[in-house]
Amino acid sequence: MTTAKKPAAKKTAKTEPQFAMPMEVKNWIDQASSRMAHMTSEIARLKEENKQLKRSHKLMEQRVMGMSSE
Repeated sequence: MTTAKKPAAKKTAKTEPQFAMPMEVKNWIDQASSRMAHMTSEIARLKEENKQLKRSHKLMEQRVMGMSSE
């Protein structure tokens, strides 16, 4: 009794299936990204404004304190 060797199975690279994203989801992601970018720039602007207001407050406080001691 002779046994025949089985041919080696060909190895194929499995690729991940590509899924198409529904347009509604894509639009929602784009809108969310846009809102996040806007909020990030708004936060930076408000931080800068806060710094300037603190600086102005300190100057005004020094002026008032200087005037009251006279």
